Formats: sequence, structure tokens, C-alpha cells
Amino acid sequence: MSLDVALSDRTVDLVEDGFDLALRITRSPHPTLIQRKLATTRLIVCASPGYLGRRGTPNTPKDLATHDVIAYSYWASGDDWEFDGPDGHESVRIRPRMRANNGDTCVATALQDQGVVLQPSFLVGDDLRAGRLVELLPGYSMPEAGVHAVYASRKHMPLKVRKLIDFLVEAFQKPAWE
Repeated sequence: MSLDVALSDRTVDLVEDGFDLALRITRSPHPTLIQRKLATTRLIVCASPGYLGRRGTPNTPKDLATHDVIAYSYWASGDDWEFDGPDGHESVRIRPRMRANNGDTCVATALQDQGVVLQPSFLVGDDLRAGRLVELLPGYSMPEAGVHAVYASRKHMPLKVRKLIDFLVEAFQKPAWE
């Protein structure tokens, strides 16, 4: 088997764009696609120690409204971030200083002391463990996102796709970011 890997944070049309399979990180996969959940990932609000030293540490979601935010362009709820915390559900409208359509770019910008990011644990985990980023609002949580293998149809599925899905299921038994 050989792979032709295309990396994009944009949601592609599997059939029209000619993809056999896609990996999507989402809370709700598209209802017309077949999906196999491989793992989950936490969504984490974080910033660098340098940024926090300069701007202070937000203590509640509402505090984020006054901070520089590096926003992910494809975030499903746009500029409204939803949290569950000690006093129940809270929503805050953020005002991004910058937007990027790539999570790695958001994280790289945060590592340069430029602001607060909301990204999945698989992107920020190493930086959190190394102290390059600090998790914010530890008493608050957001719904986890699933890592899904998605494909258009079970009918006439090529053997190579079935084998790749089986491989991914095995590989994601213990995700490296956990």
C-alpha cells in the first residue's frame, strides 16, 4: 500500500475531491458520512508564560474578552467560546487579535508570547508538559472533540481503505498525546 497524504484543516468533499478517507477532529461528524471514532482530545485554553507575565492570567472565561486571542478560523462556534464551570455553563465572545486556518500556526504564535489559544491536547500537550505553555481556566472545561476516520460509503470500499482504518484503530488505542 502507498499513501498520498494531503494535509489541510479545511473540510474537504471526499467524493468530489477524490479522497478515500479523511481524519477529522470534531464534536459532530457530518451525518451523511460513515465515521469511525478513533480517539478523543481535550480542548485546552493556554498561553505562554511570557504573555501571562505581561498581560496577567485570566481567572474566568469572561476575562478572556480583554485578552489577545489567536483564533482558529475553522472553530465551529466562531468567536463564542462555551465553558462548563463551577457555576454552570458560561459563554464568552472573544475578540481575536489574529486568526489562522491552521492549529499549528495558532500554537506557534502563542509560543511567541502573542496571546491565548484554544487548541486540542494533541497540538499543545508537549508544550504544556515542557512549560512553554500554561493551561488556563483549569476549573472550566469544554466538550471533548473526537478524532474520526470518515469515508463516503461502506459499499465497494477498497481493501486498502479497510486495512488503513484497521491500522488507525490499532494505532489510536493509546493516543500519544494522552
